[in-house]
Amino acid sequence: MDEGARRYDIDWLRVIAMLGIFLLHTMHLFDEGTDWHLRNADTSTLVLVLRGLIDIWAVPTFFVISGVGAWFALKRRSGRRFLAERIQRLLVPLYSVGLFAIVVPQIYFDAFTNGYRGSFGGAIARSLGSVGFDPSWPGLATFFPGHLWFLQFLFLVSVVVIPALLLLRSERGKRAIARISGWCSHRGGIFLFIVPITGVRVALMGVIRGQFTWATFVFFAVLFIIGYMLAADERFTASIRRNRWIALAAGIVSFAAQGFLILTQGYQMFHEPFSGIFVVYEVIVSIGVWGFIVFLMGVAANHLDRPSKILSYANEAVLPFYLFHQTVILGIGWFVIRWNMGVWPKLIIVTVTSFAATLLLYDVLVRHSNVMRFFFGMRPRRTLDPVR
Repeated sequence: MDEGARRYDIDWLRVIAMLGIFLLHTMHLFDEGTDWHLRNADTSTLVLVLRGLIDIWAVPTFFVISGVGAWFALKRRSGRRFLAERIQRLLVPLYSVGLFAIVVPQIYFDAFTNGYRGSFGGAIARSLGSVGFDPSWPGLATFFPGHLWFLQFLFLVSVVVIPALLLLRSERGKRAIARISGWCSHRGGIFLFIVPITGVRVALMGVIRGQFTWATFVFFAVLFIIGYMLAADERFTASIRRNRWIALAAGIVSFAAQGFLILTQGYQMFHEPFSGIFVVYEVIVSIGVWGFIVFLMGVAANHLDRPSKILSYANEAVLPFYLFHQTVILGIGWFVIRWNMGVWPKLIIVTVTSFAATLLLYDVLVRHSNVMRFFFGMRPRRTLDPVR
């Protein structure tokens, strides 16, 4: 494989994963049985099922393709420059427009949903008063990041795994990757990556419980390293293409099995780490996560590895779209959930109007201004190039 060749299929996957996360958050207003920053009075079990079907692959896919991007980035950059670029791309937007502008309205929406009826300023003051230290949270300092937890996790993963990434670029590392890609060239071999995913989930998910903990962090780090390896040898991509339909079947069966276990066993399985039912559940989850990722990567490699004007626009817009989208959804949802109509019409209205409004904010406020592009983690317009 020509390491300098741009992977347009990976660019498309980035856009697809972003659209998946966008749909996750519009559905969160209306799904049954989960807490979120803002809730519609009526909820839908079907929306919950559809959201779960997206949830299993959307964020994990982002970490895999970020690992793929890191392989190409480190071909042209030192580890120090790579981390400097991660700071500019991830931490600058997080600790500037992210926390001090975009996330601020979410604090009030979240407080209101949890019974707060005071002023907007009072909600912000309460949130600031809750900042503290939590050893279970990567980064240790706890604060309300809204959906921007992803930027913090992705940066920290990049920092922690950089020694492993550089080792894998060495001759010894490339030999190890070649050996693994040889194993994956056999029928069904690409599913060997389920082993490390399962190992991490079984070892940590029951011990360190919570939504965004060190267990989740290690899980994402493993996906990042796997993505990094996938970019190193074209035999991985060939195997992904061959096995994409088997992977889809495995993902669907896994998703159904997860639902069955939750309905029949309840959530007590998560409080019994290393029990038989817990291990079975985490194995099933791991198969589902990797199955859907392999399917999406296989379809993208087969059909989407080509440039287009739409892709060029969408790929550049991904990060600012991510930064804006959840606050836009909550702002529009704040009004729509009060309307007297069914769940599905509301969901369609929120989805369509939020998508249009988010793109409009990007295009008007960010895309054409180099100052705003800097604060949203983008390159200046005059230096845009095809380098990942």
